[in-house]
Amino acid sequence: MLLFALAAAGCSSDPATALPDVHPAKGVVKRGGKPVTGGFVQFQAENTTGADHLVSGEVGPDGTFVLTTFHALDRKGERKSGVPAGKYRVTYSAVQGDQTAGRPTPPIQLPQQVTVESGENNLTIELPAK
Repeated sequence: MLLFALAAAGCSSDPATALPDVHPAKGVVKRGGKPVTGGFVQFQAENTTGADHLVSGEVGPDGTFVLTTFHALDRKGERKSGVPAGKYRVTYSAVQGDQTAGRPTPPIQLPQQVTVESGENNLTIELPAK
């Protein structure tokens, strides 16, 4: 009976949507050396093996964020705290206010890549000047 329960537990996750090892990643988004006051960051893997992994984090009013990862094909939408190691393109989206009052701010893609390494990652995302 115990053997059956252990075998059933091992089959519960779909290997097609399994995430690789993730590493804690947090940081701050700045412009002109000062923290931004909210928004959203998205990290896109540079390698094709991570293309189905969606990495993102909400930027708080103090500019800080914590990254989480989920698999695009995971129907449960389960997120893991952390990020697979690798190189990423980063896109920052500002908080959108009343969009009827003017043009919305377009997302900003950083020109440089960000590297997430094994272990703790404390990242600083410096946005280009306006």
